[in-house]
Amino acid sequence: MIPTVDLQKSSSIESFYDALAQNYDEMTGFRKRFIQEKPFFRLLVEKYRITTALDAGCGTGFHALLLAQLGIRVTAIDISPEMIQCAVRHARELKLSVEFRRAGFETRVDGKQFDAVFCLGNSLAHLLTLERLNTALQNFSRMLQPRGILFLQNLNYDRILARKERVQSTKESNGKTFIRFYDYTDERILFNLLTLEKVNTTIEQKLQSVELRPLRQAELASLLRESGFDDIKSYGGISMEEFHPASSKDLVMLARKAE
Repeated sequence: MIPTVDLQKSSSIESFYDALAQNYDEMTGFRKRFIQEKPFFRLLVEKYRITTALDAGCGTGFHALLLAQLGIRVTAIDISPEMIQCAVRHARELKLSVEFRRAGFETRVDGKQFDAVFCLGNSLAHLLTLERLNTALQNFSRMLQPRGILFLQNLNYDRILARKERVQSTKESNGKTFIRFYDYTDERILFNLLTLEKVNTTIEQKLQSVELRPLRQAELASLLRESGFDDIKSYGGISMEEFHPASSKDLVMLARKAE
């Protein structure tokens, strides 16, 4: 049985991802994703002639490093110092040059402007108020070159809120089992991660929780327009397949900075 978790037990975003950092690569399949995702990002880079990029919410650095492998000059930010440390270690191991910084979405990076801003991995859902969302999107716009692109990857909350399934996924890796499940409130979702690990003859359990604001496709498109973006397109994943509100796993949105 999945335990019920009270909202008061949720942690801050920073502490949640600091605690998650040591297991994050196992959960997400860090190494094999380069082969899976690189062709799609190569097409995007070539189509929009991207030479510089900001990876906002970089985690352990996967997408920042993938873009660096494609010849992009990348600056990557994350609010979690533990995630940044992991990302720096990966960059050294792969002999790639990426500028990693600890910063949130509302922080402007030294007045730089980029050809593209990437905000992936459902990162935007951690901003719980409209004020913070608007500030982040406006900041992304300010950091883009004229007609630069913003590439967002969220979970498809139109589907998730319609079904309200508690267990989202279960994954086993290196003797650990990761169970992702949700608690639903009127306006928010509590994202829970239960990690089970066999140690000698016992099963150790670790439960981490953080609150999310579920952004539907129509609301996010409206916020993008209000924040100075146009030519807004919605897709069902990074492979740019058609978006279906009732069935797509992800919501990927591609927008351009308005002139």
